[in-house]
Order: sequence, then C-alpha cells, then structure tokens
Amino acid sequence: MNALEDTQVARTLELNDGTRMPVLGLGTWKSSKLPRTSIQGAVETAISAGYRHIDTAYNYRNEIDVGKALRSKMQQGIIKREDMFIVSKLWCTHHAPEDIPLCLNHSLNDLQLDYLDLYLVHFPVGFKKMGDEMYPMKDGIIQMTDIDYVDVWRGMEQLQASGKVKSIGVSNFSILQLERLLALCKVPPAVNQVEMHPYLAQTEMIEFCKAKNIVLTAYSPFGSPGRPLVMIREDTDPHGLLQDPIVADIAKKHKCSPAQVLLRYHVQQGVSVIPKSDKSHHILENTKIFDFSLTKKDMRELTGLDRGWKSCMLAETKSHPYYPFL
Repeated sequence: MNALEDTQVARTLELNDGTRMPVLGLGTWKSSKLPRTSIQGAVETAISAGYRHIDTAYNYRNEIDVGKALRSKMQQGIIKREDMFIVSKLWCTHHAPEDIPLCLNHSLNDLQLDYLDLYLVHFPVGFKKMGDEMYPMKDGIIQMTDIDYVDVWRGMEQLQASGKVKSIGVSNFSILQLERLLALCKVPPAVNQVEMHPYLAQTEMIEFCKAKNIVLTAYSPFGSPGRPLVMIREDTDPHGLLQDPIVADIAKKHKCSPAQVLLRYHVQQGVSVIPKSDKSHHILENTKIFDFSLTKKDMRELTGLDRGWKSCMLAETKSHPYYPFL
C-alpha cells in the first residue's frame, strides 16, 4: 500500500436537496425479542463521542428515550439542535393520506423536536391500522393494504413543504420502486436506506443511486449479529460477518477491528452507515474510521464476499406486489 494513499473521505454527504448528512450515524433499532437496554444512554454516549447523526423510527418504540438524550445534551450545552441530523421513519400502518402527518407528529412529540432532518418511508408495503399494533395480525396473517407507495410519497412531499421535515427519502426500496418514484413524483428521494454489507454488497443499487443522485445509507453493516437466535436463518444468514477470515485479515493488516473495516468499506464508497451499539467502547471505536484507508485490493476482496445474504426479510409480506426483496 502506498503510504501516501488518500485516507480522506467526506465526513458529510450532500443530499440532492442541498442539505448535508453526516456519513456516520448511530442506529437504534433493537429487536423486541431482546432485553431492553438504555437507548438514552447509548445516544448520550454517541453524542459525547462526536456522533451528530441519530437514526430512529416510529416502529422502534424508542423515540421518547432518544428525545430525552437529545434534550439532556442540549441542556448541558454540548449540542444545539442545528448541530444534529435526526432521522425517523413513517411506519407501514400510517400509509393512508390522513395518517402520514399523524405518524410524523407522534415522532416529533416523542423526540421533543420541532422538525426532522430526514424522514423516510420505512417500507413500501402498507399495513392496516388496527389500534397501536405495529404488525396487525388476523388469524396469524399480517394485514396488508393496497395503498400505492407513490401516493405515500406524495404525502411525504406535503410534509416537506410544511417545513416539519427538511429532507425526505425511503428505506428498503428496490431499484424498480425508485425508478417509479422518480418518474411519477415531483421531489426525488434524497436517501434510500437499505441493508448493506459485504455479504449483501448491493453493487447495482450503489451504481443506480450514484447515477440518480440519491444517497445510500447502510443499515446492519455487521450483518445484524445481535439478533435473537429465533430470527437467524442458519445457512444463508449474514450474522457471522464479523468473524469472516477475509475481514479479519484486512483488520489485522490495518491494525484495526473487523467492525472498523466494515464501516470504512461503506464510507469509502460514499455510503452513509449507521452501526448500532449500546456498548460505550464500541460506540467510540466505530468513530475511528477516518484515519486509515482500505486499498483497492481490500475493497475488491470485501465486495467479493457478496452472496446475497440478508438479515432483514419481513418475509410475512412476501405475497404483496410491492414486496421489495425479490
């Protein structure tokens, strides 16, 4: 490796509406099947460690805790609201036109914020609204709607016009779904947040989004190893990515951790990344990805691990025509 090889990657990415998003953020999703840990503590630790991008969602049921952490750090004078880039997501039960602003207002109230920096359509398939159920079931089957995500997007455009959200985007959308939005809607999505890691390299998605000036955010960059065993599919699951020998060899060569290699892999491709951790030392370690550079050979070897393995399937919605993971 050339000792002078450029380690510089942008710490922020410019979105197609002119706003800037920090390339590294803290993810806060945690399976409801795992014990509850202190989300507030993790967010406060992250802000102290220099994170300025926090990713949450109505569906995560943790926005009150995220809001308390933000308020605490603001009251301490560590941050001002404008220093932070806060992302939340519209859940599938709120795809009807009248429900879209309700979901946003619920998130804003819980987060104790006047506006969001980025609001995403969490998933292209709509669910029926049945009380406060996140996954409304009847006879063991998830209850879906036929609401078109193009119509949902028009509701998102209205939210942006209202000033309550600065930027709008999507999550878990396929290339075909992005193409349809671009063809039929006024405002292009600023971001598509998708699962991405060397076992799911998403090369075509990266090329498409670069061509269309849509920023990608990678969730589950470590293959979501913290999921409970019941959620892990034995032979085609990415949960063992951190132990992959190629990842380990590259980490050893650069004197860093496998996690740092996996995060650097994304930011070096101009992809934003949102690792989740509730451990202070991991939260801090994950920030130290800007002082080394992966070689072209490293990048090729990591992308060469691609095997199309996903941790997030939402397979119970597979029968829906808008299911994105076919």
